Order: sequence, then C-alpha cells, then structure tokens
Amino acid sequence: MLAKPLFGLLLAATAIAPALAQTTDNTGRPPAEEYQRGYAATPMPNQEAINAAGAPATAALNNQVAATSQANSDANATDAAANQAQYEADRAAYMDALVQHDRAVNRTDARYVRQQNAYADAMRVWRAQVYACKHGHPSACKAPTPNPADFY
Repeated sequence: MLAKPLFGLLLAATAIAPALAQTTDNTGRPPAEEYQRGYAATPMPNQEAINAAGAPATAALNNQVAATSQANSDANATDAAANQAQYEADRAAYMDALVQHDRAVNRTDARYVRQQNAYADAMRVWRAQVYACKHGHPSACKAPTPNPADFY
C-alpha cells in the first residue's frame, strides 16, 4: 500500500513543476535573484512618461535612418549597375584579345608547319643530290646545297 501514496505524491509534483518552471528565466534563476545580481533591471516608475516624451525624437531619428538607408540602397543599386556594365565591357575586351591572340598563335603555328615542310623538302633534295654525287654524277657534286627558303 505504500506505492499508492508515493504515486500520488509524484503526480502532484509533476503538476506543480510547470508552474515553478515559469517563474524562472532561461538561466534557471527567479527574476528577483536576477535583479539582485544586477543582470536585470526593474522598470522605473515613470518609464512610460519618459518613453512618451522621447517618442517624437525617436520617430524622427528612425525616419532619418530609414531615409539614409534607402538612399544608400539606391546608390548601391546604381553602382551595381555601373559595375555590371563595366564588367561586361571588360569581359568583351578580354574575349576580343583572346580571339586576336588565338589568330596570332594559329598564324605562328601555320608558319612553323610551312617552315618544317620546307626544311624537310630541302633535306630530301639534298639527300638525292648526295646520292647522285656518290653514284658518279659530277654535276650533282658541284650543285649548291638546297636552301629551305626556296621550298617555303
């Protein structure tokens, strides 16, 4: 029979726990203790009158800040549009420079290929000339060495 009174006591404690929990803040201390420690201040008795007297000045300052903020936002939007236009112009200039560079590289590559082919052709003619010279053709021995520029 001892279990029933114990169970009833636990039930009563769980009903009281939420009420106790609401009297404390997130630190677990009651508001009176927070005030004693200096963490929370109780409102002054004439706080409402002070707030009412300062309301027009506060509203004017808030309006001034809102107007300044809006002006800054508008200026930033204008700057952003100008920056975007400059970015697009820079990007287009870069792409043009890249195309010109690619053309120059392609011209250089094509010239290199022509030079290599001219050198290979001159070497082929020179080898034929040496072969003819070694096999008894004196005119081949007296002929000048082929110039790759002639094959370019």
